[in-house]
Amino acid sequence: MGSSNRDVGGYRGRRTVTDVLKMIAIILVVLVVLAVAGVVYLQRYMVYTDEGVKLELPPFLQMLRGEKEPAASVPEPGDLSIDIQPAGSVSQPQEPDPVQKEPASFALTLPVSAVADGSAAGRLAEAGADMLILEMKDQEGQLAWLSGRAEASRSKVNGTQEITDALRQWNAGDVYTIARVCCFRDNTAPYYHNPLALRSGNGNWKDELGLRWLSPSDEKAQAYIAGLCGELAELGFDEIVLEHYAFPVQGKLDRISKGRPAGAEERTAQVTAFLTQVQQAAAPYGTKISLRVERDTLTGGESSSGITAPLVEQYAGRVWMAEDGLLPAPLDLLEQAGITGGTDRLVAITPARTEGSQVVQAVPLPAQ
Repeated sequence: MGSSNRDVGGYRGRRTVTDVLKMIAIILVVLVVLAVAGVVYLQRYMVYTDEGVKLELPPFLQMLRGEKEPAASVPEPGDLSIDIQPAGSVSQPQEPDPVQKEPASFALTLPVSAVADGSAAGRLAEAGADMLILEMKDQEGQLAWLSGRAEASRSKVNGTQEITDALRQWNAGDVYTIARVCCFRDNTAPYYHNPLALRSGNGNWKDELGLRWLSPSDEKAQAYIAGLCGELAELGFDEIVLEHYAFPVQGKLDRISKGRPAGAEERTAQVTAFLTQVQQAAAPYGTKISLRVERDTLTGGESSSGITAPLVEQYAGRVWMAEDGLLPAPLDLLEQAGITGGTDRLVAITPARTEGSQVVQAVPLPAQ
């Protein structure tokens, strides 16, 4: 019997259905684990843009997919996700001129702290940039310098004297420096100065982002922003780019109960009055005032904002506009809207070249 049992124990027999199912289950588990690992690995190469999620693979994976090796990127450039290049029509690529032209200059966006800690010059040189862009007033209403305006002090949005001194010293140098100013979209000042705000019922009106606005039609609100621009000009900035300098066009506009005139002509008159104040404040220092505009601004679709093409023609030193890939291209839109200057006046903002979270910005050389 013992010998017989050993012979039977050595016989494996056919695989049962249970064995086959176990093997299939094991294979599926392995595939799921590999898929999850792949997704986790590729997350670092996913970039979130206004057009959706894009996958930017590393060079070796791009080559495996048959893509060309990407051009060398500029190391550690800036901190904002915008890339600004010289304007041109995307509908008809231009042939290169027989005479070689100078390449477009680069303007690097850096935090104001880079000016204070002395690293700005080195980072500009490393990136091959010769112009600097600094955000001086953001949509929260925070200022990067110490303003002398009472509204800024009461709203607790001021920067420090140390930063102010560093900016003054930097602007005394040779680098063309641009200040970005978010004007009436201001989430802080209206909280402390209710009479200056766009109002909704018993509270401050908020836009589609949940942010408060100063009223572009309020004389004191206009004077506050114009005064800030005057201080920046006095600090030595070469150019100030105004953003959100008119009435809002998004959000529940019908809920605005105070601070927004009903008529389009009156809104345009208020924006005109404000831009006149800004130009007057900056004029003694020779600072250029530029305007950020949207496509709808030039096609007439933004009439509720108070901005018109003739107003842009009159008040914009340069016109900053996003290159969205739509036709007509920004340069063509300017021409159609009767805005003169062409490529010398237009700064077309294009999708960023990202290096992690940092970006390079290229802009045309300012007119000498």
